[in-house]
Amino acid sequence: MKIQICQAEPKDYKRVRELRLSALKDSPNSFGAKYELLKERPDNYWQQVLKASSWCLVSIDGVDIGLLAVDQADKDRNSDCWLSGWWITPTHRGQGISKLMAQWVYELCQKNDWQKIGLGVWPDNKAAIAVYLKLGFELAETLIPSRSIPGLMYQPMYKSIGGDSK
Repeated sequence: MKIQICQAEPKDYKRVRELRLSALKDSPNSFGAKYELLKERPDNYWQQVLKASSWCLVSIDGVDIGLLAVDQADKDRNSDCWLSGWWITPTHRGQGISKLMAQWVYELCQKNDWQKIGLGVWPDNKAAIAVYLKLGFELAETLIPSRSIPGLMYQPMYKSIGGDSK
């Protein structure tokens, strides 16, 4: 079994598109984005997505099985970078892939001199919260209003990194 983790390049937009749409179909209540809105987006939309964010792509034996976006965080995010769209195919969950993806994020943070990582998760997504806690993220004390779905609140989680404290 050969696991490959890399940063997606603009030429990888079809891979990212397929994985992102698969994630939204598999777990429609786990993300702010919606399959119905993204499925019709043209190729240039997906190419721009890859230019705007750093996307981690994971494949096993040449088959794409996971993705994750990393952006420099807006000032109101209370972190240096923000993770979104984190997803692994159901058949590959619980096999340590999330830990490998987190390591990829830590390396990206080092390159960008980012010390604090943030992400948001719906409070009822107990499985994702458990994974993030296992990776060393901590729950913020208060929920924050969603930007993507007005009226919903999400649970921010943070992890500080630096030096050897990974």
